[in-house]
Amino acid sequence: MDTTNAGARDATASGGTASGESRDPKSAMIEIAERLIGERGLDAVSMRDVATAAGQRNNSAVQYHFGSRDGLILQVLRRRLVQLDADRRERLVRIDEEGLGADQATLVWVLFEPIVDLLRSQPDARHYARFLQRVGPVMAPGIPEAKLRTAMDDVVVRLIDVLSHLPRRVAFERIDLATQMFTGALAVYEDRRDAGNAVVNADFEQVVAHLYVMIEAALRGPADQTRPRSSLRK
Repeated sequence: MDTTNAGARDATASGGTASGESRDPKSAMIEIAERLIGERGLDAVSMRDVATAAGQRNNSAVQYHFGSRDGLILQVLRRRLVQLDADRRERLVRIDEEGLGADQATLVWVLFEPIVDLLRSQPDARHYARFLQRVGPVMAPGIPEAKLRTAMDDVVVRLIDVLSHLPRRVAFERIDLATQMFTGALAVYEDRRDAGNAVVNADFEQVVAHLYVMIEAALRGPADQTRPRSSLRK
């Protein structure tokens, strides 16, 4: 079996192109790594898998261009995170001009809409939520940009200030959980979409609308974190 041609066909079938057609090898491997890791998980994808799917005859191509698998993953994260941060920063400027810089619902929109818009408008990002869910918690802190103040940090700080009914630590924890819930739910949506599984609701816009309602309700919830105990729970 010709694995090089099979890899090229694999890339094309998933919305990409064979590396020699319109993308340089480095860009092709970045795009394909995002897809393969999103589909299979981090531990199930080797550097050889990425090189082959990108149409590279040299199985050491990933190491040549990125130094290691972690180097490749960092490049995938960096490409999207830089774009998302720029989008959030533009939105922050816009809502400040409109006098909505301290409105909770608007800040939630600024926090999450960049990734929604990315998934909505860019076909090559159709695996991004799954990729982010699988590698973000592990790899994102290692990116040099993570040590810099980002637009996401600014939004989180503003949201904490707006959630004045909550202790600041509780507010931060809820925002963090909301972020994980949002990304995780979009990752599940991607899995169901690709599997042709219409469980509950397969419409992207409706899923996003549900997530916004749920997250805003969670952030408005009271500070009291005690749960009512059922008589069945001793």
